[in-house]
Amino acid sequence: MRGRDDEDVLGSIQRGQVDPVYCLHGGERFLIDRCVEALRAAVLGAGQAAAFNLDSFELKDSGLASALSAARTLPMFSKRRLVIGRGIDQLKADDLEPLAAYVADPNPTTCLVLLGDKIDGRLRAFQGLRKAGFLHEFPRLRDRELPAWIQREATARTITIDADGVQALAEAAGADLGRLAQALEQLSLYAPNQRIRRTHVEELVAETRERSVFELTKTIGDGDVPGALALLGNMLRNREPPLRILFMLVRQIRQIWRAKELARAGAPRQDIASAVGIAPFFLDDVLIPARRMSEATLQRSFQRLYQTDKALKSSRVDPEIQISRLVHQLAQDAAGGKVATSRPGR
Repeated sequence: MRGRDDEDVLGSIQRGQVDPVYCLHGGERFLIDRCVEALRAAVLGAGQAAAFNLDSFELKDSGLASALSAARTLPMFSKRRLVIGRGIDQLKADDLEPLAAYVADPNPTTCLVLLGDKIDGRLRAFQGLRKAGFLHEFPRLRDRELPAWIQREATARTITIDADGVQALAEAAGADLGRLAQALEQLSLYAPNQRIRRTHVEELVAETRERSVFELTKTIGDGDVPGALALLGNMLRNREPPLRILFMLVRQIRQIWRAKELARAGAPRQDIASAVGIAPFFLDDVLIPARRMSEATLQRSFQRLYQTDKALKSSRVDPEIQISRLVHQLAQDAAGGKVATSRPGR
């Protein structure tokens, strides 16, 4: 049975079978980027002449003519030239017309790579690319395809992972292949020279979530509205459900309030850490916002958390909008009602 298009294309490039033209499109940017990097290595190598033989264009700004002109140019001190044009899907039909002539007679010493998200396959230029075998689609993987992809990726990285570990990773990371690849790398460091099992995945994911919510709550406690929203956006992009973020925030703010009471009573750091249920190493993540946030702010925060919990379970408003409003309000409360600006480096 023929494999997925992305497997065929990448495998051919890695074997040194490079076509003169590639049009790579679709929603799976991770796989497209991987193909581009493979083409860069196969066409240019690592020699000093590589810098003279790479041209990159934003087609919406420069137009297709500039990219085609570069593609027709002979390489310098090298066998081949690489020309990359991004945004081929943003050009109109008339602007694409010169592409048909080039595809019919491409420069054999150039590899022309055209990138886009969603192309219109009815246009003559793309029909010509398809007929020549130069059009390759990279759709986002379906959930049922993820386990096989994870297993192939693990094998390529010489990581041994059992079936339960594969399934747990697919459930935790979802269809974000970049995040899956990063998680596999982290797992290989987290459990070196071991068979990766479900317990390893769950331990690593739990630790990562804890760190994320520590950072989010600390930023809220600092009254840094832009920083808190940026961290929240990162969590949402990593497919963290809003209701779970809310649950973690409730838990964290309870810990902050408890730590505040104990610190005011003069309790030792070790006792505070034990009472709030965190490792002493992470105690400052609770104590710093505890010093910053007044009791009135904490009471107001719990009110907002309760209201958001009810809304998430009953309202039709987008959950991501609701959790974003909550984080904005919490950080603004901690700032005393004034929006703080992000600190340098955030």
